[in-house]
Amino acid sequence: MRVLAFVLVLCAAGPALAQGSGASFDCAKASTAIERTICKEPELAKADRDMAAAFTSLEAKLSGPAKEALLKDQQHWIADRNRGCAADTDGIVPCLKVRYAARLANLRALGEGAYPFISQQALDASGTLGKITWSYDISYPEFDGKTADFGTINAKFAEEARKAADEATPRGDSGPDRKQRWTYDQVFKIHRPGADAVTVAVEFYGYSGGAHGYSATQCTLVDLRTGKAVDPAGVFAPGDEWLRGLISLVAADLKKQFVDKPGFDDALEPNNLAKLLREPGHYCWRPGRLELIFNAYEVGPYVSGSFEVELSYDKLKSWLRPGGPIAP
Repeated sequence: MRVLAFVLVLCAAGPALAQGSGASFDCAKASTAIERTICKEPELAKADRDMAAAFTSLEAKLSGPAKEALLKDQQHWIADRNRGCAADTDGIVPCLKVRYAARLANLRALGEGAYPFISQQALDASGTLGKITWSYDISYPEFDGKTADFGTINAKFAEEARKAADEATPRGDSGPDRKQRWTYDQVFKIHRPGADAVTVAVEFYGYSGGAHGYSATQCTLVDLRTGKAVDPAGVFAPGDEWLRGLISLVAADLKKQFVDKPGFDDALEPNNLAKLLREPGHYCWRPGRLELIFNAYEVGPYVSGSFEVELSYDKLKSWLRPGGPIAP
């Protein structure tokens, strides 16, 4: 009931919550570690105000089933925030920062165009196995709209989340006699590249022993008209003209980036780039532009991190498929 009451307070307060310097709620009544942390940290208090303002702004635009879906999703988000971040007593602040950044981005994206009925699902657990302390905190999207059959794409996101949770849970052969701290954290962000499409960018970081952890971003373009994931061949016109054009643009951009941070020269060879550019996970379609993301090891060493190449739709419009999810 406490979570629902907080959601109802947000609805009643409206955009005025964004004013002032405190959190969106009364810090004098903060009663949990999460609430006290938000009130104590100015950056988190501001994030809470911004999130509340985005929520109430979106809620004011909606009615009927869309409004009900948003209220239910916000209620679940707050419960997941409280449960997930409270479990990591040493990392409450970074946990909250990541969650608020993703939620703010998603609330704003949900308000761009017709409400797409996307809710947040969560998996979280923690425990010990011998000397290994482990935890995972995973959020993933579910498309709840009735305009298309989203069963396949929902099953994909759910299965990937379950697989990540399984891999983040140590087993008997994981070296439980050695002191270790395993962790896996995942959030998703929504982008609206057009009226008929949504990009889901899944961002994660995991560590399960070894020299270092690993972070990455994987993107999926979903056509709201069909409920299906769309690969590059479904966005671009038939033929390989788009691929040859992208190879040239991406190679030139990456070559410039390699001056400042090391990359793999052989990654720029046409055949190697073609293989990467056929993989849909690199394509983060955003409003007005395409962001191609290459994670660590794909075009450069771990120390260089990820590489991003941004291309405006003006550069791509001659290759885009008429009637496709990304309009020319």
